[in-house]
Amino acid sequence: MAKPAPAKRFTLRPALVWAHRILGLSTALFLAIAGLTGSVLAFHHELDEWLNPSAYRTTAVGTPLSPDALARAVEAGHPDFRVWYLSLPHEAGEAAEVAALGRIDPATGEPVPIPADTFLVDPVSGEVLAARLWGACCFSALKIMPFLYELHHNLSLPGIYGTLLMGGVALLWLVDGFVGFALTLPRGRPFLTKWRSAFTIKGGSAFRLNIDLHRAAGLWLFVVLIALALSSVAMNLRQEVVEPVVGLFSKLTPTPFSGGPLAPLRERTLSFDTVLEAGLKEARGRGWQEPAGEIFYSPHYGVFGVAFGDHDDPMDRRWLYFDGATGAFRSASLPGVGTAGDVFIQLQFPIHSGRVFGLTGRIIIAVMGVVIAGLAITGVAVWWMKRKGRVGRKGKARTAQAGRGKEPRARAKAMPAE
Repeated sequence: MAKPAPAKRFTLRPALVWAHRILGLSTALFLAIAGLTGSVLAFHHELDEWLNPSAYRTTAVGTPLSPDALARAVEAGHPDFRVWYLSLPHEAGEAAEVAALGRIDPATGEPVPIPADTFLVDPVSGEVLAARLWGACCFSALKIMPFLYELHHNLSLPGIYGTLLMGGVALLWLVDGFVGFALTLPRGRPFLTKWRSAFTIKGGSAFRLNIDLHRAAGLWLFVVLIALALSSVAMNLRQEVVEPVVGLFSKLTPTPFSGGPLAPLRERTLSFDTVLEAGLKEARGRGWQEPAGEIFYSPHYGVFGVAFGDHDDPMDRRWLYFDGATGAFRSASLPGVGTAGDVFIQLQFPIHSGRVFGLTGRIIIAVMGVVIAGLAITGVAVWWMKRKGRVGRKGKARTAQAGRGKEPRARAKAMPAE
């Protein structure tokens, strides 16, 4: 009596291979762009200053202008300009960074277009050293760093479309990272001995080298890659994805920016100087003795913000928020303070930029940008070489099949007639 055929054992691996291929091919181009631009942006301020030294070189000596006087210097002769952000430098020779929007159009409730929206200004004389439209194309010395910043963040697409697209890519990348990790796990024992080979680059053929580089780099740097993927999701889909998910595990403290923006937008009615004075008073009451470093007004939320601490260190920068209509204190955002969910969200930008570890972290991010682009390229190369192999094998099989079909007829023609 014949033995029944053994039942086929279900395996998840084919599904994982398919998912890794689809997710990898779908995100490869976007990740290559994001990786290479992110590598440059790890030092965007230093590179921008190197490319545009005259825009950052100030010569006037004396007491810096007040925020309102600095805003008037930028708005002078431009009735549609509305300054909303100013850095407040205190070191000699340092330029102030100023940002503006167009005035609010009563018919649409939105800012009117303006030819330039970011400025570098001498904080003592008020001289505008450089003016540019943030993110405008493309590769002039004054445009390239803002252009690369927007290309990295939203592919320079208008509105929220690019932000949502790159957020979706980051979400797929996050999932694909775990799928790729699962595919490296060995299918037999001893587990560690067999898995060890996945961490090595054995080389040989072009295919072997590409697959080894792709797999080994992904394994050795898995934790960093997942952290970058997660922080990428947080940068682009904070309200849509990250806050709802984090809120399931930890309560999030509401901020002045919780909820949707105002409609229509609200023009500034209080002076920057008045709010700065309120910010300094609140800071002194908390025992902060350093001067304020930044001030802004958000017409989208009707909120002022005043920052204290190191401008380049997000782990030291502390924000105080004030009501845009009354100037009353509303809340504070302090690094490391709040619920576990608050702190988790606070950490995402410092992790993504590498600034959580200072200069070392930024160097790591610059290197990781190249690695991410390399993973995307080697992944596509492996797929292409496998595809060529499959196509070649199918072609040979069809040729062989055609040959087998012709062989009997050829023999029949060769046989003598009876």
